[in-house]
Amino acid sequence: MQHDFIQQKEQRCALQEDKQQFIEEIAALRSLAKLAGLTGHLLEDLDDFKHDIERLDASSWERKQVQVLNRNTLERFSLAVLRAYRMQSS
Repeated sequence: MQHDFIQQKEQRCALQEDKQQFIEEIAALRSLAKLAGLTGHLLEDLDDFKHDIERLDASSWERKQVQVLNRNTLERFSLAVLRAYRMQSS
């Protein structure tokens, strides 16, 4: 019984660390966008996305489908930031 409790606690910690790393990636992408001089909807959308991730509870984050969908969303934001940066650099 105690072993199960410890295992569950370890899993929750691992999930929280995974989620925190994801949030840090969003923050880093937002910083890059800001350094590139990007403003407007993209930054607002990144902020909204970060808040959505922060609000997810462990059971939601644990579902693989949620993680994959959010990873895909982060990738789309990354591409949008890179495209916008390239357009401003030209």
